Amino acid sequence: TATLVGRLVDAGHLRWDDTVGARLGPVAPEMRTEYRDANFRHLLSHRSGLPANLQLARVLSYPRQFEDARADRVRYVREALAQAPVGPRERTFEYSNSGYVVAAAMLETALGERWEALLARWVFAPLGLDSAGFGAPGRAGALEQPVGHGPGPQGALTPYRPGDPVNDNPAVLGPAGRVHMSLPDLLTYLAAHRDRTEFLKAETWAALHTAPFGGDYALGWIVRPGGELWHNGSNMLWYAEALVRPASGVIAAAAVNSAGASAAAAMALGRGVAAVEGQA
Repeated sequence: TATLVGRLVDAGHLRWDDTVGARLGPVAPEMRTEYRDANFRHLLSHRSGLPANLQLARVLSYPRQFEDARADRVRYVREALAQAPVGPRERTFEYSNSGYVVAAAMLETALGERWEALLARWVFAPLGLDSAGFGAPGRAGALEQPVGHGPGPQGALTPYRPGDPVNDNPAVLGPAGRVHMSLPDLLTYLAAHRDRTEFLKAETWAALHTAPFGGDYALGWIVRPGGELWHNGSNMLWYAEALVRPASGVIAAAAVNSAGASAAAAMALGRGVAAVEGQA
């Protein structure tokens, strides 16, 4: 989502300092005043003051499968922007899925297209990420991809297949974590961030990889000492990690089809990086 914003900034459709109030004021007129001046940098670095999520019951009330979630995102941001801030903007870090939904709603209202369509056209297609899509990988009724696993009856590890009522986050949360792709395509995406290709302007790559308000969170990336870019994520049925080491040129990714196996993914990522750097 942050990379998509960067592409649209480069194309002149948006500015980094576009505010929530200016973009979403007409659809969320009752938003709290503390959020009106928050901009894309605040939202994408988790420094807007927004809480992490809506209450769980409210999040789960949104449909899992929905072709066009724009109306749902408007309803979601109205609720999110009515919540009390967790602290002052810029000075408070709070990892907020809601912030990324708000950013996507800003894109959708500005360009009149679904976040999913924008991401496919501006990021997936030009990078050749042919396997990328939304929701759980695979097709209903076909066992062609690994299946996410989570707790089931009596706590037993249970598969949640494509087409099942529960197999991923609600569609409204797509901008915060509902993209799937193959590991080779994920490495292609990571290589673009490592090489800072012409896919984005130099200043836009720098913006994505620099924490704008201090700390270690840039725009969609945790920046580790030495400039290493890292992130992880889970929808409670899957777990994945990705890493870019610009200094050595190493990129790495690991994924597990059970959130409870996150340690295995972390160990695999660490072993793979060590092996590659040892060969270098």
